[in-house]
Order: sequence, then C-alpha cells, then structure tokens
Amino acid sequence: MRIAALCGSLRTGSYNQALLEAAIERGAAQGLEIVQAQIREFPLFNQDLEADPIPAVAEAKRIIQSADAILLVSPEANYSVPGVLKNAVDWLSRPFRDPTLIGRPMAVIGASTGYMGTIRAQLAWRQMWHFFNAPVFSGAEFVLPMAASLIDEDGRLSDTATLERLDAYLAALAEWVARYGSPS
Repeated sequence: MRIAALCGSLRTGSYNQALLEAAIERGAAQGLEIVQAQIREFPLFNQDLEADPIPAVAEAKRIIQSADAILLVSPEANYSVPGVLKNAVDWLSRPFRDPTLIGRPMAVIGASTGYMGTIRAQLAWRQMWHFFNAPVFSGAEFVLPMAASLIDEDGRLSDTATLERLDAYLAALAEWVARYGSPS
C-alpha cells in the first residue's frame, strides 16, 4: 500500500520531519510504502496563479494521486494547523473540483515540544478533511509530545517505547488503508 506524506514543518532539524522519516523507515514492516511529497517550493496560494502549472505542486499531486491514502505530519501552530501545510492543502485542492484530495483517505500524526503533542491540530485537520468527502483514520492516534527529548543528536527518533507506539499506529493504519484506501 502506498501512502503519500506531507510534512508541515520546513525547518532544519524538524521534529516532524524526524517523525516522518521514522514512519517511512518503519512502514515497510507493515506493508506501507510511505513516499514524501515535498511542499517546500509551493508559493503562497494565489488563485491568479492556478492557470500556469507550478512544478512542485504538479509533482506533489502526481505522488498523491498514485497513493492509496495521505499522511499529514503536522506540527501545531497557535492551537491549530501550521500555515505551510494548510497552504499546501489549498494548492493541492485547486482548481476547484481538482480530484487530488477528493475522497482521499487521510491520517494525521505530529510532533511538538509541548506536553499535549499536536492533538488540537490533528482535530482541526480531521474537521477540515470533511470538505473532501474522504474517510479520516481514527482507529489509532499518534502524537509525539516533548519531542526534543525523544530525537537524538543525529535527528532521529530513537526512543524505544515511542518507536513501538509508532509501529502499532502504522499497523493499524495499514489495516485501515486496506479497507478504505485508494479513492480511484
């Protein structure tokens, strides 16, 4: 099963990118091929720019359209979703009625330095995904609170208990995608 992943943090040393890299590495054991679609080169959304294809957006759409589901790896910003990831979703859903996200099953995980993880952002993503008339994975949740203490000096998620929780999440995700994946 192929999962397209978007990371909502662009910073060097991102805890969310480290979480995504751990998911990519460990997903294979669950039968998941997790492929990251890069959003770094997406401009700020402007409907005036829709007529001319933007290469980064077109490539991300290609990756997502070839996937059975999408995984958002989302930080939390001001009790909600980060602007960079929301901007990417706006681009990926355009022009109006673009099929890239319509019916696309979605799962969300995230890391933060706070004690609540990214639960508020995850709830906001779940609510927003309703617009795409798509199933949202809720069979398991994964938040990585206090991420700074769980990422090693090489930028890798290294905490054994957390990796076991991630494995359990990915196993549940694989079962769910087998039932609900691939809107095409």
